Amino acid sequence: MILVCSWDDGHPLDQRVAELLQRHAFKGTFFVPLRNREGLPVLAPAALRALAACHEVGSHTHDHVYLRGLPEDVVRQQICTGRERLESVLGRAIAGFCYPGGEYDATTVRLVREAGFRYARSVENLVTAPPKDRYRVATTLQVYPHSAPILANNLLRYPHRWRKAALLARLCSARNLEERLRIAAAYAREQSGVLHIWGHSWELERHGLWETLDRFLRWVSDTAPRSLSISELMDACL
Repeated sequence: MILVCSWDDGHPLDQRVAELLQRHAFKGTFFVPLRNREGLPVLAPAALRALAACHEVGSHTHDHVYLRGLPEDVVRQQICTGRERLESVLGRAIAGFCYPGGEYDATTVRLVREAGFRYARSVENLVTAPPKDRYRVATTLQVYPHSAPILANNLLRYPHRWRKAALLARLCSARNLEERLRIAAAYAREQSGVLHIWGHSWELERHGLWETLDRFLRWVSDTAPRSLSISELMDACL
């Protein structure tokens, strides 16, 4: 099993997530906007550089803007300016992009590709198969206490629903988020696949999930999974 952990929004609490991952010898990928128009704080330049020294950092647009349906010039500006400014802060090229809110369409995908990104991550859940589309990279489970109907809605939103039904059924039997994470890990191990968990550090704080994540990472580390950043996963699978 390959373990991938990715985190969105570039909140200052991402530093705490990074420390937690390092404690358990896991890698992370962090998608960062330069500012968040929804009012949440973002990592300062020095903190971004420190994060990038140990983990992968990718772009999340310039202003954390949901891109689907916007005029093409606005989408291009958010994608390209976000990349250019983030690379300027880090002093090196970045490979990855994440669609804010998981919102994208064919134009968004094309512009992300044209901007030179090597991959883009979505918010499609319930997937443990290795990625086959660089610009629609799916995940397995969000580190968030979603209800069963929300998980089912995510299944219905994306193709290949029948392939995800078995995992959804198992997850819906769980009593809490930590049990769901363990079920997802066991399923990915059965499939010799990818366990890709993702989330937002500010939601970990808001919902008191730090200990849940810590316990899960400690538990899953005993199975000795191979830990990769998303860029490394792309290199291994595509």
